[in-house]
Amino acid sequence: MKILTTREVAEMLQTSNDTVEYLIKKGELYAERLTPRGRYRISEESVYAYAKRQGITLKVPQSTE
Repeated sequence: MKILTTREVAEMLQTSNDTVEYLIKKGELYAERLTPRGRYRISEESVYAYAKRQGITLKVPQSTE
């Protein structure tokens, strides 16, 4: 299971970090925080499930490897 940042998810959804955080707070996208005020971490599976529910085609990030 790959874990993504809000920036990576925003790139995949072709939207902003703010929108990704809004989707998390709204409960549309599942994410966890390592600390109470830490940054969100989102599973890749959660992003694919959200995209499927919404009928969104994801932009696959370029591999940096």
